[in-house]
Order: sequence, then C-alpha cells, then structure tokens
Amino acid sequence: MKHTYKGGKIIIRDKYYNDAIYHVSNECISVIFDGKGAIMGYALANEADMLRGSVAIYRGDEHIDIYSDKTVEMIGRSQTVTVHLEGGELRITQFLDASLNGVFTSYELKGIKADDSVTLCLGVNQRLLMNASVENNCEISSDLFSFAASAGLSFVSLNDAIYITVRAGERVDTFLSMGSTKVDALTVLEDFDTYERKMREEISSVYIPENLSEEQMALYLSAYFCSLENYKRLGDYRGFMAGHHYLLPMRTYYRDSYYTVLPMYRSHPELVRSQILTLSMGISENGDCPSAVKSDYSEWWGNHYDSPSFLAMMLYDYVKHTGDSAILTESVKGETVLAKAEKAIEKLSTYADETGLIYKAGPYNQRDWADEVNRNGYVTYNEVLYARALFCLSELFSISGDNTKAKKYAESFETVKNAINSLLWDDKLGYYVNYRENDHIEKNLSVDTCFVALFGIADDTRARRMLENMESILETRNNKEQKAGDYGVMCVYPFYSGADSTRNKSAKPYYYHNGANWPYLSAMYAAAKRKYGMEYRYALESWFDYNVARGNYTPVEFFSPPHKDGSLLQAWSGTAAFVMDEEISRDFWK
Repeated sequence: MKHTYKGGKIIIRDKYYNDAIYHVSNECISVIFDGKGAIMGYALANEADMLRGSVAIYRGDEHIDIYSDKTVEMIGRSQTVTVHLEGGELRITQFLDASLNGVFTSYELKGIKADDSVTLCLGVNQRLLMNASVENNCEISSDLFSFAASAGLSFVSLNDAIYITVRAGERVDTFLSMGSTKVDALTVLEDFDTYERKMREEISSVYIPENLSEEQMALYLSAYFCSLENYKRLGDYRGFMAGHHYLLPMRTYYRDSYYTVLPMYRSHPELVRSQILTLSMGISENGDCPSAVKSDYSEWWGNHYDSPSFLAMMLYDYVKHTGDSAILTESVKGETVLAKAEKAIEKLSTYADETGLIYKAGPYNQRDWADEVNRNGYVTYNEVLYARALFCLSELFSISGDNTKAKKYAESFETVKNAINSLLWDDKLGYYVNYRENDHIEKNLSVDTCFVALFGIADDTRARRMLENMESILETRNNKEQKAGDYGVMCVYPFYSGADSTRNKSAKPYYYHNGANWPYLSAMYAAAKRKYGMEYRYALESWFDYNVARGNYTPVEFFSPPHKDGSLLQAWSGTAAFVMDEEISRDFWK
C-alpha cells in the first residue's frame, strides 16, 4: 500500500482485496466504509450496529480479479474507490449527508467497450431483509431497511443479497437507510445530485490555514472533520460524541468534548453552545458531575474529578471567544448555566484540604481521564484543571457583574496555583510529578501536566524546564531508553511503578495510559511548546502520517507499536486542527 496526499485528500494505491477502513459520521449515524465499496458498520444513535455488508463484483459470469489495482481517495464524509479493470475502471463513491439517516453510493463504469457491464452483489444481514419486498424494480424495503437504486435491481433472499448491473458509460446511484428512523430511500434518491453537491460544498467551505503542505492540509481536514462529524442530535439532545463506539447508550463526555469543540469556534460556535447546554443538564442537584451525560440526560459514571473543571473552562472559552454572554443566564432545570457551572466547582471544592488542592481519596480511585490508573492524592492534572476552572469562574462572574464572587474565585485560583508550585514541582527532576499521596510520589513525567505551562500556572523558568524535559523524555525520537522506536509523544514515561498501580490495558508498558501516544494530548503539548517558542511540529503532526501508513485513515484514539490501536474517528483527536489554526489557537488561553 502506497499513500499520498492531494488537495486535502488521503490517497492510497493498493490491491482491490485489501481493506481501506474509513469511518464517517453525521448527526444521527456512524458508518464504516471498507475501501472496496461495502459498508462494514452502520450505527444509529442508541441502536446497535446493524450492518456488516459486503460487495462482490462480477464481469460477466466471472468475479473480477481481486488482485486488480485500486485507488482510494478519502476526505470529509466521503470515500471514493476506483478499481482499475482491464480496459477501463469502476468508480465507487460513498458519502454521507451532514444530517440524513442514510448512505449515498454511486457506481460508474468508464473506459469500457460499449456492450460491457459489471454486476454488483451487495451482501446484507439476513435479519434486515426479513419480510422484505421489491417495488418498481428499483426499491427494496423491510421494517428496518430501505434501499433504492436508479437502475433495476434484483433481490435473492436465500443469498441475502441485492444485485445491480452497471453498464459501460452509465452511472448508477443508490441510497440506503436503516434503523427505527429510516427514511424513504426512493424519495431521497431523486435528489442524489443535490446531496452530492452539498457534500462537496461542505468540504470546500472549510477554512484552511495558509501555507500548509499537502500532508498538513490532509491532517488539518482529517482532524477538523473528526470533530465535526461526531456532533449528534436526538430529539432535543445535542452534543459531541466521543466516537463510533459511544452511541449505545448515546452519551457525551465533559473532558472529551472540551477538546472536540476547539476546532468548532471558527465555523460552528452554535454547536459549542449546544454542547454547553447539554453538559449543564448533567449536573445533579448536589453538584455532582459525571464522566458523561446520556441522551436522557442521566449520568454516565458519576462524580469525576476533572469533569466539573471542563464545564467551567468550556463556558469561559465560549463566552470569551464569541462574546455571547447571554448563555450565562440561560435556564437549565430551573438554574442558570453559570449557576450550574459554579455548583459543580463548589462540589469539587469540597474535596479540597487545607492546602487548597483537591484530594483524590481511596486506593483505587480512577475517576479522571486516566481511568485505568490509580492516581490518588494530589494529581497534578486534576489540580491544574481545577485552578483553571477557578480562574474561569472568576472571569465569568466579573462579566456577569458579581464582583464579590469574582474576587472569591480569583483568590481561590491564586491559592491553588501556589499550592501546585510548592507541593507538586520537583526541582531535582525538573518537572511536576504525576501525583503525590502522603509519602508516595509517582515521579514519572506525564504529558497531561503540560497544562501547567499552557494555562500559565508555572512561571516561565519552570514551564520551559518542564517542556525541555518532556522533549527529551516523552518525545520518542529523543528517548533512546524506550524500545518501541519513534512514534511521537508518549503519554507517560517511565512506566507506572507498582503491580497494582494500573489495570487492564494500562497494566502493560506502552499501552493506553501507560506510554501510548494520544494525539489530543500531543496537540495540547504542542500548543504549550509553541507558546514558549520551542519546536512543536513533531508533537502536533508526526502521529498522522505514521498512522496513515498503518492504515488508520481517520484520527486514532491512541496507539503504540507493540499494541492494538485505539478507536478511529475519535473525536478529541480533532484537537490538532485547532492548534494548526494559529490565528485562533495561539493566544486562546491567555
């Protein structure tokens, strides 16, 4: 497999039989294309994955040579597969609309002699086709399935397959819709060209920073759409999902969405606003803030130590960068949005001790982003977010005209900031320790402490020294002690000490929270390095081409050479697009 980039597209050249897995998503569905013209995943909000489709291509009575060359182009919500046949080519384009429940596909046979044709055998799950019927020779439907084609089709129930013939010089369009909210495929098909034009206009309308290379442009668009495509709507519920695997039950996370919305400030601030309102609905009467909010507004894994801070931070970011202070007085369950954010931080503050820092109690307390690591006591990551949240509340109350509360939170911010620097900085190591519990100090360097520099918690001397140590320890191109090779930025090194300090995937070196590369954290670390005039492109960009070469064509959740990769089209990995948009991101956290 060879890969290149052109006009924002990821382009690969390979043999037809090889997969080219590409995730796409819109406001109601998440779909996986296989790079051969089939759909190998189709998930609707709050419904299980419904389709494991397949496609077989025949020329006459013979299957085409599966060793035929192909070219696959991927951008936005579309994938185009060109199969190079003897004497011509078959071009298959699949795409989603931004909001419609369904998949559009066109088949076009070019450069073939006039009487030539191919027949497509589209395999479908048997249960979807139970009691199916064919109407008008171009539409097939069942309780959960609606499919239409612009040319004649046939359906063989015993083969679980639909057959379509594409003749030389013609194009056949199809539309497929599934699930409890399926739409009438034949009606939608009448406007195929309109939907295709909208898809291309959505791509062409995206703001792209100047002076990007072809690879950088592909990275930017891939990351941007990774964020945008994970926005979902269900009834009055609005929010950014974490990815393809977070639709059953449908839920939106406080921490994931903080990063996911960052690329949206330029073009879709209204989606950020919706996200804030949804997260505000998840704050309980006593101020508890869960990991996520489900589509019925109930909690998902309650009472986390980082979630409250992300709500306050997102609210401040939004007001500061849009000027929309009206959101502060929006009513959510009988309280204003600002009151909800304050209530969550006040509850978090009940875990603070005499130092001002919040204390994460319990021997197996995993309630923050590193949820497979037993980080207890004073966790630098949580403390820095808490400090930033206090600063944000101070600014928000100043905007709202409550100077008493503004002063209160400003003083609390200074207390926490000073405590972080006095209790969690290790001058001998030259960085902030991961966490500290009584006499135990986890001294490894964690990339999530980069926020100390990004948010201005550390003075310039400490910030620069910490970032220089991250450069030599966490950047794998420089760390010759680790054995996995050059794969970007490790999330932590050395690995966690103690047999019971981690669990599950994170119990293994280089895996998950224990040394994998997380692109969203790499992007935030890159932003911190840029703030101090340091080289930052390696952290921001190196993961992209590395993963495309591995066959990960949408942004990956996490990865490392020895282990299985994380999920694709993982929403917060879109953070890279925000950092690349320097006009907005360079001074974002001032």
